[in-house]
Amino acid sequence: MTSHDVMVGVMWGLGAAICHSMVPIAVRMLSSTIPPVELVFFRNLIGLCFLLLVLSWRGFGFLRTNRIGAHFVRNALNFTGQWLWFAGLTMLTLSTAVALHFTLPLMAAVLAVIFLRERPGPMRIVCTCLGFAGVLVILRPGAVPISGAAFLVLGSALCYAGVGIFTRILGRTDSPATTTFYYQMMVMLFALGPTLYQWVTPAWSDVPALLLLAAAGTAAPYCLVRGLVHAEVSIVEPIEYLRLPFTAMMAWLIFSETTDYWTWVGAAIIAASTWYMAQHEHKART
Repeated sequence: MTSHDVMVGVMWGLGAAICHSMVPIAVRMLSSTIPPVELVFFRNLIGLCFLLLVLSWRGFGFLRTNRIGAHFVRNALNFTGQWLWFAGLTMLTLSTAVALHFTLPLMAAVLAVIFLRERPGPMRIVCTCLGFAGVLVILRPGAVPISGAAFLVLGSALCYAGVGIFTRILGRTDSPATTTFYYQMMVMLFALGPTLYQWVTPAWSDVPALLLLAAAGTAAPYCLVRGLVHAEVSIVEPIEYLRLPFTAMMAWLIFSETTDYWTWVGAAIIAASTWYMAQHEHKART
């Protein structure tokens, strides 16, 4: 891996962080008129159209899979996680929601022990405990009332951690294009029923934000995968923590939303613990 590869990987990682930061902004723009589950529907419908447009030149052989059951379970978790995430974004300050979502790697580490039978070393256990201590710093139970929306975001992180487990399993047999297609198609179908039940017709003024939501949500994982082609996980994934300052800055500029001191402290503890855990395990493997 050359220094040029590292730089290219970092730039793709930066693109992923920026795109991920745009999703909460788009959700907040639409939250006053469109229900969260309908946002899930449109995000995946439009994203699926983008995906098919890009991949159509290759033919549709990538649709073949022998793991439809695993795709179903993965995307049921994906649907639930995305619905909870969008719902939490409508009720919390955006920076707090993003900071709490940083717990995803910690929850993935716990689920890997339960479902993949991984044996955690002492450092993983310590880092995981420190990371969840960061959550307590953000929520400050006993000092301030704990919002139920915080549990929606933490539930979303748990669901996405489960998605990560199934992604690792499916990655052994199915291509990223196959996994992405079934992800967007199934989540769209899961959201269709609840969307029709509480349907709200989007106004023309909502279209730019809907396109932003779909484009950013589709581009973010693509940029992340491209970054990992050029650089190692231990280099690219920590860049994702830039989501917090990016989101906080845009929330301040667009919605005049401020971030309290304890959110920054808690987010720093979570980010540091997950980064150190990733670095330690990377060194152990190599």
